[in-house]
Amino acid sequence: MKNHFFNIRPSAKGVITSLLLLLITQIYITQTSQAKESVPTGQLGNNVIPMHYNLELKFNPENESFSGKTTIDIHINRKTPSFYLHAQDIEISQVTIKAGNKTIQAKALNTDVTGVIQIKPVTQLKKGDYQVRFEYQAPFNENLQGLHRIKDGGQYYAFTQMESIYARYAFPSFDEPRFKTQYDLSLIVPDKLSAIANTPEISTEPLAHGWKKVTFQTSKPMPTYLFALAVGEFDIVEWQALPATSVRNTPLPLRGIATKGKGDKLKYALENTQNIVEALEDYFQIAYPYRKLDILAVPDFAAGAMENPGAITYREQILLLDESSSIDQKRRYKSIHAHELAHQWFGNLVTPVWWNDIWLNEAFATWMAATALHRKWPDEQWRRSQLSAAKNAMNSDSIPSARKVRNPILSNSDIITAFDSITYSKGGGVLSMIENFMGEEMFRQGVQKYMHQYAWKNADAIDFFKSIASVLKPAQAKKVVRSFRNFVEQAGVPLIDITQTCKDERTQLQIQQQRFAPLGTEFKEKNLWDIPACLKYQVDGEVKQQCQVISKKKQTIELQISGCADWVMPNAKAAGYYRYNLNADGWQSLIANLNKLTPEEASSVLDSIQAAFSSGKLNLSERLDIIPATLTSKSWEVVVSGIGVLKKLIEYADDSQKPALRKMAGKIYREKADSLGLK
Repeated sequence: MKNHFFNIRPSAKGVITSLLLLLITQIYITQTSQAKESVPTGQLGNNVIPMHYNLELKFNPENESFSGKTTIDIHINRKTPSFYLHAQDIEISQVTIKAGNKTIQAKALNTDVTGVIQIKPVTQLKKGDYQVRFEYQAPFNENLQGLHRIKDGGQYYAFTQMESIYARYAFPSFDEPRFKTQYDLSLIVPDKLSAIANTPEISTEPLAHGWKKVTFQTSKPMPTYLFALAVGEFDIVEWQALPATSVRNTPLPLRGIATKGKGDKLKYALENTQNIVEALEDYFQIAYPYRKLDILAVPDFAAGAMENPGAITYREQILLLDESSSIDQKRRYKSIHAHELAHQWFGNLVTPVWWNDIWLNEAFATWMAATALHRKWPDEQWRRSQLSAAKNAMNSDSIPSARKVRNPILSNSDIITAFDSITYSKGGGVLSMIENFMGEEMFRQGVQKYMHQYAWKNADAIDFFKSIASVLKPAQAKKVVRSFRNFVEQAGVPLIDITQTCKDERTQLQIQQQRFAPLGTEFKEKNLWDIPACLKYQVDGEVKQQCQVISKKKQTIELQISGCADWVMPNAKAAGYYRYNLNADGWQSLIANLNKLTPEEASSVLDSIQAAFSSGKLNLSERLDIIPATLTSKSWEVVVSGIGVLKKLIEYADDSQKPALRKMAGKIYREKADSLGLK
């Protein structure tokens, strides 16, 4: 037995040794693999959470770089040897971590993911609260991102543009929208320059050698992409504070800020701000959420405008207006200003969790701008402009490469592509459609509920859908949530084909839905939508509206009013984000009654006719037969709609056919042109 034991022991030792080596190798490979995989390319993890920022930046815009000291209060949920955050093109000279009175040295290590650094302390960090302090140098950004310089009138100014992921160029940070914290900011700048930030200035301390330290009030909670500052020799126009209202019980300080010599052109922008702010406060029934409102005219700006709380920046052409400015320029100012002001609630007060829901920020601000302006200036057709933009977005949404409104965001490059007409205009169109289906007041109640529920917090699209729908009865609420999700979680434009019949004094509509596809276009996906359609129709001279969800591929709807409908318009108020096609009798009766529709509805009819033609559901002769009926419309948009069709027809015709086609076009439009005094 003893000899037998010693005979097998060497081989057992070898097996055990081999197994141990194999196990150690596997652990090393796994850990190495995990270490590589753990560097976040999209969202940071949930283990380390920023709680507060204290920033001190020192710079003269005339120089090419700046220095900074950033202290971030963090909470760690479970022990960790290291963690990740964002910094880009920043030279960090020192990192220290404080836990109470204890100071822990650490290193900032670059990773193979652009803009992400690893913080590696000399000892493992336990669960608890810490302060991480950075000292660093960085260049002013050369691409109008992060903290950057602009030269105007022979001198330099410093501005910020942090959206979407550019705060990391200015200070080490957790550069994601879900991390909403308060900020304390101090700026050390030349004493002749003015300094602006998200919050009011609370003190200015003279320093040696012509510098000063400007300290600002602690901010409200906000993500890094809304952090803002500006430094330079500005014209600062102190405007009369906006008076208290039934919603806001204190006056709101208002200023206009422009580069030197341009302040006198801020008057129009400032005097029209009060109406927009009050319209938004009235809609939300929530006071403007911040302590001041500065509007800044920036000479060189890659974006059109940016909704920074308390310090909204605009391309200067938008704000700098005078007596010679056109109506078009003034409308552009109102539209963009209302959009950025709407963000103070939607996006700033309530912020998306991640960039896949930036559409909700931008779509809502697009829709809300038109809504607020319509409430103050109902004759200026703001809703019509917004609906027209949604209609135009359908063209981008009708191609195979069209993206979803709510698209997955997995990397930095995905974030950049999220800002387009699908985000702004299609998203705004979907909101208009749901509002029309629910009714304006019910939709408004849903918005108010959402704003109160998530004020100073983050929310995602599903939170929004559920809040909006929660003011309805449960069965209806379910339909609204499904409709919202259908339209934002899949690409494309629904097309509903309608055949109208009447039997026993009841009008029935046989409906088929599919994805709209221009001729020559094919889609692999067989999409279906829950379409919240509102139909407008006339029976015995009485015009009615009926709203119903079209959820099946084939569906029959019976109109609620007894009698045979004279005509049916399948998109009441032109608010639906869909197109439609009618049978021949349906088109003829609708076209004959275009003058009974609103200009928006008439324009929607023409859009769907053109879509039916471009998808092969109407032939050329049928398309041309419609043009004369458009000349009686009250909408100039409808009256001229056929000109483009005729122009293309003439352009592509054989030379021998062109004279006859020109003669036909002249015959159609001559009488209308004469009535307008045109030769």
